Amino acid sequence: MHYIFGHRGLPKIYRENSIEGLNKAFEYCDFVETDVRITLDNYLVLQHDPDVNGKLIKDMFLEEVMEELGVLDEEDIVLHSRDQIFGRVNFEIKTSSLDAPQVDIVFQKMISILRPGDIVSSFDGKAINSFKNLFPCQYGIILDNEEALFQAKAISNHDTELFFMIEKSLFDTRIFELPLERTAVWTVNDEKEFERLMEIGVYGVITDIPDTMHIYRK
Repeated sequence: MHYIFGHRGLPKIYRENSIEGLNKAFEYCDFVETDVRITLDNYLVLQHDPDVNGKLIKDMFLEEVMEELGVLDEEDIVLHSRDQIFGRVNFEIKTSSLDAPQVDIVFQKMISILRPGDIVSSFDGKAINSFKNLFPCQYGIILDNEEALFQAKAISNHDTELFFMIEKSLFDTRIFELPLERTAVWTVNDEKEFERLMEIGVYGVITDIPDTMHIYRK
């Protein structure tokens, strides 16, 4: 089985990373992918960018984040409970701009939320490695350049559980040698490319338009 991941839910229809959009995406995909950041008062918020209107989320209280985003209901952006999202999730933990204590806090809070069918991933490979034995689910690192891809090959030989979330332009490079059964490719919005990747046999394809791409899964 090769899986479709809804990138931040259904971002062409709903606000990206909104709880509503994530749950609607399950009509078309097997996983949803969403970004997790932490506020100054230690709330987990689903938000891709590190800042809102130039203000870093890590330095803002939840109330401030909601005000800057124009969100009225915190239940649409705050991850209080795993029960809020109704299917399998690839949680991407965003640690850029965080100090070490905040990195520990966000991962500790996520450990209590994750379910066995989920995948937790991050660009922060060091943090993933530090916490991997505590995760109740699959875990992975995110790759977006050739140096990271080269390093991942060596890591894959020692950690046979590690998943790789790889930027699509890297997939066809001469140095790509990662196990297909543990590779998900992002972000794929072209039908022909989607079909090709599915036929090749990658674990998953991450797309902004799962409502379209699911038609092309054979």
